[in-house]
Amino acid sequence: MKTKKIMLMAVLFGALSITSCSDSNDDLESLDDCITCTTLLVLTSEYCDNGDGTVTVTSNGQEETVDLQGLTFAAFIETVKLALPGTTCN
Repeated sequence: MKTKKIMLMAVLFGALSITSCSDSNDDLESLDDCITCTTLLVLTSEYCDNGDGTVTVTSNGQEETVDLQGLTFAAFIETVKLALPGTTCN
């Protein structure tokens, strides 16, 4: 549980400090409402866009709602991938 909170805090910190200066998110603009990401082949999390500026994150059976703080869902997923090296999403 503690690891999950640390990872979530890292993601949120990354979301607040990263901005995009190019069209690198073009391929992410057509994301489904939910996407699954795996970090270093150990932790699998599902991220679901609630359509109201929040994302529901489900990891290890625990569900938490995270505020996007103005990011798009695609930008949030890109931030997850940048903040947690070795993360793959599909």
